[in-house]
Amino acid sequence: MSLSPDDLDVPAIWQAIAAVKLLTLLSLVMVGPAWWGYARHRHHRYATPGESFNVAVYATLMLALLAGSAYLASRSAEGAADKTRGAAIRGEDPPSYFGVEPEWTCVEPAVPVGRLSGEGPRLVPERPYLSFGVAQDTAVLWDRVTKEPVKLRASQVRLVPAESARAACGEGAS
Repeated sequence: MSLSPDDLDVPAIWQAIAAVKLLTLLSLVMVGPAWWGYARHRHHRYATPGESFNVAVYATLMLALLAGSAYLASRSAEGAADKTRGAAIRGEDPPSYFGVEPEWTCVEPAVPVGRLSGEGPRLVPERPYLSFGVAQDTAVLWDRVTKEPVKLRASQVRLVPAESARAACGEGAS
């Protein structure tokens, strides 16, 4: 969705929960050294002290486990982004993910639209945007029409919950 971690204001408790999930995945990597230590202690034929073949087996096993854990961790975040993007394109309510709770929002400019400072496509106040909240004085939005993020100074806009992704925004909407 072209958003960086700095674009999202994730509460500390959710950051801790995400860290625990990552540590759980990385704990799989610790199975290798545990097995290796047990095998060396029992003088297993593949873990006999002093053999150079042991280092190659150990390194290969560790790399495979680390790669598998990294793949699982990255797929989790990619999967959440894909689900959110798909729901946004369809105009449905997107799922939350570790404290990131996007919601459909009407954006009311406090200054003329032409004077808004930020990044992304031009704001169209008549349509709702998917809001990821405000982080570092920046309202982080996603435009389902252009499929691009819109980042505006929070002091220049007012965010109002929208009825849905298909509801019109503005004074004439109701």
